[in-house]
Amino acid sequence: MRTRFAPSPTGHLHIGGARTAIFAWLHAKAQKGKFLIRFEDTDKERSKQEFVNSILSSLSWLGIEADEEPLFQSSRQTKHKEIALDLLNKGLAYSCNVSPERLEEVRKIQQQNKQQPRYDGSSRDLNLPHEEGNVIRFKMPLEGETSFEDKILKKISINNKELDDFIIIRSDGSPTYNFCAAVDDIEMEITTVIRGDDHITNTLKQINIFNALEVDIPEYAHLPMVLSPEGKRLSKREGALDINEYKKMGYLKEAMINYLIKLGWTYKEQEIFSEEELIKYFDIQNVNSSAAKFSQKLLDFYNNHYLKETNINSLYAYIDTNFSLSDKFIQNPKKIEIIDLLRESSNNIIQIIEELTFFQDDPELTQDLLTSIQIDKDILEKFKEELEEVNFNDKLLIGVFLDNFLSKNNLKFPILGKPLRLILTGKPKAPSITDLLFLIGKEDCINRIEKFLKI
Repeated sequence: MRTRFAPSPTGHLHIGGARTAIFAWLHAKAQKGKFLIRFEDTDKERSKQEFVNSILSSLSWLGIEADEEPLFQSSRQTKHKEIALDLLNKGLAYSCNVSPERLEEVRKIQQQNKQQPRYDGSSRDLNLPHEEGNVIRFKMPLEGETSFEDKILKKISINNKELDDFIIIRSDGSPTYNFCAAVDDIEMEITTVIRGDDHITNTLKQINIFNALEVDIPEYAHLPMVLSPEGKRLSKREGALDINEYKKMGYLKEAMINYLIKLGWTYKEQEIFSEEELIKYFDIQNVNSSAAKFSQKLLDFYNNHYLKETNINSLYAYIDTNFSLSDKFIQNPKKIEIIDLLRESSNNIIQIIEELTFFQDDPELTQDLLTSIQIDKDILEKFKEELEEVNFNDKLLIGVFLDNFLSKNNLKFPILGKPLRLILTGKPKAPSITDLLFLIGKEDCINRIEKFLKI
């Protein structure tokens, strides 16, 4: 069993493409087969090496590696042309010299008659010699229907009268997508094609290429699209980002894999999967036949789970390697404890890094901040003086001190806790006061309180 992922290197790898690659990869692994990559780069103007590199980088980050060297479609054009000419010589394709102007005229008439625009087959039976500037069209069957049993969408069929004789070699001699894809699937011995349902029409055309070449037709599984939460086409604002962007934002690969696999696939009631479990349980036929909807909330749920479950030393090493940490923080002896605390409430690593600021630098005491800090400075002065005597090496002792101070001064926690949090961090929401005192450290805590008291 052999599957393939065949992106066009005209852009980066996004959510939909990444999900397709994961499903194809898992299907191969679950069946103990091989997963291959083919770059469909026949669009010379838009295909760029930077996109090849970006796609491979994204797949590698997700842990998806091909079992053979990636194939570039552009390197096989000689073979494509050879097979096209063979079809031409066998009468299964034909040379066509209809001008673009004539094609446009026919299409306008068809549209006026509320017909589906298609080539009218005017050159089909002329047996024109193939000359420079002519295109080569594939002879589609005129009767019957083309059908296949999709592993997700079940039976799909179309009356052959609705399919026109599509071009397989352009007037400049270059082969077209549908022809190249079919020929390359044959050459790569692909047994299962997994791709988006926007390719169904292409599949119907390619099946006829397979039939003309008298080869076995692969199995097909067409994945429904990933839509926005509102059921519309997914935009960048709604999550259609380059996979590398998610990496830069601090999403972990385990979370991305788990999330993408859950976009349309289920196994019982299980939500969290190891790679071994995914390979063991994955069945392409269990993919939902309706469109999946992107959920940032669910992606954040998975990422928060893996942030908390990852070994803290490994997580710190990953952050230190892939993100920018200040020298001051790196030298902080409590850096691991700080990361450990912040990951509990963070959806991604960028959020963790943003929260590091108040562990590294004094907050800016803006006028708005000062206005919002409501506390008796005599109480705060007393708190500071007693804080100087506390053993900061033991977080438990800090907590005991805090409880005792509130009790003997007949204070409810918010009276002290709310303004103290603002003084220490500059933020209304932050970790517990005990955690803040312990992790910021005695010296910095006292300095920040004194700074406020002097205003």
